[in-house]
Amino acid sequence: MPPKKKKGKGKKKGKKKDDAQLELEDSYKRTMDEIAALKDHLAIRREFTRRAKSASADISKKMEETEKILELQKEDQKSINADMTRQYKTMQTEMGLRIHQLETELGRTRSQLSATEAELKKSYEDRKKMVDERDTIIKDLKLKIDSMEKAYENVLREALENLISKLDLARQKWEEHSSQIQSKNKQTLLEFGLNPLDI
Repeated sequence: MPPKKKKGKGKKKGKKKDDAQLELEDSYKRTMDEIAALKDHLAIRREFTRRAKSASADISKKMEETEKILELQKEDQKSINADMTRQYKTMQTEMGLRIHQLETELGRTRSQLSATEAELKKSYEDRKKMVDERDTIIKDLKLKIDSMEKAYENVLREALENLISKLDLARQKWEEHSSQIQSKNKQTLLEFGLNPLDI
Protein backbone atom coordinates (compact mmCIF):
# COMPACT_ATOMS: atom_id res chain seq x y z
CA MET A 1 0.00 0.00 0.00
CA PRO A 2 2.64 2.63 0.85
CA PRO A 3 4.24 2.42 -2.60
CA LYS A 4 0.85 3.22 -4.20
CA LYS A 5 0.52 6.30 -2.02
CA LYS A 6 3.95 7.39 -3.10
CA LYS A 7 2.97 6.92 -6.74
CA GLY A 8 -0.21 8.92 -6.15
CA LYS A 9 1.76 11.69 -4.48
CA GLY A 10 4.23 11.66 -7.32
CA LYS A 11 1.44 12.12 -9.86
CA LYS A 12 -0.08 15.02 -7.92
CA LYS A 13 3.28 16.70 -7.58
CA GLY A 14 3.96 16.11 -11.25
CA LYS A 15 0.67 17.82 -12.08
CA LYS A 16 1.57 20.70 -9.79
CA LYS A 17 4.91 20.95 -11.52
CA ASP A 18 3.20 20.99 -14.96
CA ASP A 19 0.71 23.60 -13.74
CA ALA A 20 3.54 25.73 -12.40
CA GLN A 21 5.44 25.33 -15.66
CA LEU A 22 2.33 26.32 -17.67
CA GLU A 23 1.73 29.28 -15.37
CA LEU A 24 5.32 30.37 -15.79
CA GLU A 25 5.05 30.09 -19.58
CA ASP A 26 1.76 32.05 -19.58
CA SER A 27 3.38 34.74 -17.44
CA TYR A 28 6.34 34.84 -19.81
CA LYS A 29 4.05 35.09 -22.87
CA ARG A 30 2.02 37.87 -21.24
CA THR A 31 5.22 39.75 -20.45
CA MET A 32 6.45 39.35 -24.04
CA ASP A 33 3.04 40.56 -25.36
CA GLU A 34 3.24 43.61 -23.10
CA ILE A 35 6.77 44.31 -24.31
CA ALA A 36 5.63 44.02 -27.95
CA ALA A 37 2.71 46.36 -27.25
CA LEU A 38 5.04 48.87 -25.61
CA LYS A 39 7.41 48.66 -28.57
CA ASP A 40 4.50 49.37 -30.94
CA HIS A 41 3.43 52.27 -28.75
CA LEU A 42 7.00 53.60 -28.75
CA ALA A 43 7.18 53.29 -32.56
CA ILE A 44 3.93 55.31 -32.86
CA ARG A 45 5.36 57.99 -30.57
CA ARG A 46 8.54 58.12 -32.66
CA GLU A 47 6.43 58.56 -35.79
CA PHE A 48 4.55 61.43 -34.08
CA THR A 49 7.89 63.03 -33.18
CA ARG A 50 9.14 62.63 -36.77
CA ARG A 51 5.97 64.23 -38.11
CA ALA A 52 6.26 67.10 -35.62
CA LYS A 53 9.84 67.74 -36.73
CA SER A 54 8.75 67.63 -40.37
CA ALA A 55 5.92 70.09 -39.65
CA SER A 56 8.42 72.30 -37.81
CA ALA A 57 10.74 72.28 -40.84
CA ASP A 58 7.81 73.17 -43.15
CA ILE A 59 6.82 76.06 -40.90
CA SER A 60 10.42 77.33 -40.84
CA LYS A 61 10.54 77.16 -44.64
CA LYS A 62 7.26 79.11 -44.91
CA MET A 63 8.62 81.70 -42.49
CA GLU A 64 11.73 82.15 -44.66
CA GLU A 65 9.57 82.52 -47.78
CA THR A 66 7.40 85.10 -46.00
CA GLU A 67 10.49 87.06 -44.97
CA LYS A 68 11.76 87.04 -48.58
CA ILE A 69 8.38 88.30 -49.82
CA LEU A 70 8.43 91.08 -47.22
CA GLU A 71 11.98 92.00 -48.25
CA LEU A 72 10.87 92.25 -51.88
CA GLN A 73 7.94 94.41 -50.82
CA LYS A 74 10.32 96.70 -48.91
CA GLU A 75 12.49 97.08 -52.02
CA ASP A 76 9.42 97.78 -54.16
CA GLN A 77 8.30 100.36 -51.60
CA LYS A 78 11.69 102.07 -51.73
CA SER A 79 11.54 102.16 -55.53
CA ILE A 80 8.03 103.61 -55.41
CA ASN A 81 9.11 106.23 -52.87
CA ALA A 82 12.15 107.21 -54.96
CA ASP A 83 10.00 107.40 -58.10
CA MET A 84 7.34 109.47 -56.34
CA THR A 85 10.00 111.86 -54.98
CA ARG A 86 11.48 112.25 -58.46
CA GLN A 87 8.05 112.95 -59.94
CA TYR A 88 7.39 115.50 -57.23
CA LYS A 89 10.63 117.35 -57.96
CA THR A 90 9.91 117.27 -61.68
CA MET A 91 6.48 118.76 -61.07
CA GLN A 92 7.95 121.49 -58.87
CA THR A 93 10.48 122.38 -61.60
CA GLU A 94 7.76 122.50 -64.22
CA MET A 95 5.56 124.65 -61.99
CA GLY A 96 8.45 127.03 -61.37
CA LEU A 97 8.91 127.49 -65.14
CA ARG A 98 5.23 127.79 -66.01
CA ILE A 99 3.73 129.18 -62.79
CA HIS A 100 1.43 131.69 -64.52
CA GLN A 101 0.02 129.24 -66.99
CA LEU A 102 -0.51 126.35 -64.61
CA GLU A 103 -2.06 127.81 -61.44
CA THR A 104 -5.20 125.71 -61.84
CA GLU A 105 -3.20 122.62 -62.55
CA LEU A 106 -1.02 123.42 -59.53
CA GLY A 107 -4.04 123.21 -57.22
CA ARG A 108 -4.96 119.84 -58.75
CA THR A 109 -1.38 118.64 -58.40
CA ARG A 110 -1.30 119.66 -54.73
CA SER A 111 -4.51 117.76 -54.18
CA GLN A 112 -2.98 114.70 -55.83
CA LEU A 113 0.12 115.14 -53.72
CA SER A 114 -1.94 115.11 -50.52
CA ALA A 115 -3.68 111.92 -51.63
CA THR A 116 -0.33 110.37 -52.52
CA GLU A 117 1.11 111.28 -49.11
CA ALA A 118 -1.96 109.82 -47.42
CA GLU A 119 -1.51 106.62 -49.43
CA LEU A 120 2.18 106.59 -48.58
CA LYS A 121 1.40 107.01 -44.89
CA LYS A 122 -1.21 104.25 -45.11
CA SER A 123 1.30 102.09 -46.95
CA TYR A 124 3.86 102.64 -44.16
CA GLU A 125 1.23 101.80 -41.54
CA ASP A 126 0.14 98.67 -43.44
CA ARG A 127 3.74 97.55 -43.80
CA LYS A 128 4.37 98.11 -40.08
CA LYS A 129 1.21 96.17 -39.25
CA MET A 130 2.32 93.29 -41.50
CA VAL A 131 5.76 93.24 -39.88
CA ASP A 132 4.21 93.25 -36.39
CA GLU A 133 1.80 90.44 -37.35
CA ARG A 134 4.66 88.44 -38.86
CA ASP A 135 6.74 88.88 -35.69
CA THR A 136 3.79 87.78 -33.54
CA ILE A 137 3.21 84.70 -35.73
CA ILE A 138 6.92 83.81 -35.57
CA LYS A 139 6.92 84.11 -31.77
CA ASP A 140 3.75 82.00 -31.48
CA LEU A 141 5.17 79.33 -33.81
CA LYS A 142 8.44 79.20 -31.88
CA LEU A 143 6.51 78.80 -28.61
CA LYS A 144 4.38 76.03 -30.13
CA ILE A 145 7.44 74.24 -31.50
CA ASP A 146 9.18 74.42 -28.10
CA SER A 147 6.01 73.19 -26.36
CA MET A 148 5.60 70.28 -28.81
CA GLU A 149 9.23 69.24 -28.42
CA LYS A 150 8.95 69.24 -24.62
CA ALA A 151 5.65 67.32 -24.74
CA TYR A 152 7.06 64.60 -27.01
CA GLU A 153 10.20 64.38 -24.86
CA ASN A 154 8.04 63.81 -21.77
CA VAL A 155 5.89 61.22 -23.54
CA LEU A 156 8.94 59.25 -24.70
CA ARG A 157 10.58 59.46 -21.27
CA GLU A 158 7.41 58.24 -19.52
CA ALA A 159 6.98 55.40 -22.01
CA LEU A 160 10.57 54.25 -21.45
CA GLU A 161 10.23 54.51 -17.67
CA ASN A 162 6.99 52.52 -17.76
CA LEU A 163 8.62 49.88 -19.94
CA ILE A 164 11.61 49.59 -17.62
CA SER A 165 9.43 49.37 -14.51
CA LYS A 166 7.22 46.68 -16.12
CA LEU A 167 10.28 44.70 -17.18
CA ASP A 168 11.73 44.95 -13.66
CA LEU A 169 8.41 43.84 -12.16
CA ALA A 170 8.13 40.92 -14.58
CA ARG A 171 11.75 39.87 -13.86
CA GLN A 172 11.16 40.04 -10.12
CA LYS A 173 7.97 37.96 -10.38
CA TRP A 174 9.72 35.46 -12.62
CA GLU A 175 12.65 35.14 -10.20
CA GLU A 176 10.30 34.66 -7.25
CA HIS A 177 8.30 32.10 -9.15
CA SER A 178 11.47 30.35 -10.31
CA SER A 179 12.83 30.15 -6.75
CA GLN A 180 9.49 28.70 -5.56
CA ILE A 181 9.62 26.03 -8.27
CA GLN A 182 13.23 25.18 -7.38
CA SER A 183 12.29 24.94 -3.71
CA LYS A 184 9.37 22.61 -4.52
CA ASN A 185 11.60 20.45 -6.72
CA LYS A 186 14.20 20.14 -3.95
CA GLN A 187 11.47 19.20 -1.48
CA THR A 188 10.12 16.57 -3.89
CA LEU A 189 13.58 15.09 -4.41
CA LEU A 190 14.15 14.97 -0.66
CA GLU A 191 10.82 13.17 -0.17
CA PHE A 192 12.00 10.52 -2.62
CA GLY A 193 15.25 10.27 -0.66
CA LEU A 194 17.37 11.93 -3.35
CA ASN A 195 19.90 14.63 -2.64
CA PRO A 196 19.49 17.53 -5.15
CA LEU A 197 23.22 18.23 -5.03
CA ASP A 198 24.00 14.72 -6.30
CA ILE A 199 21.95 15.13 -9.45
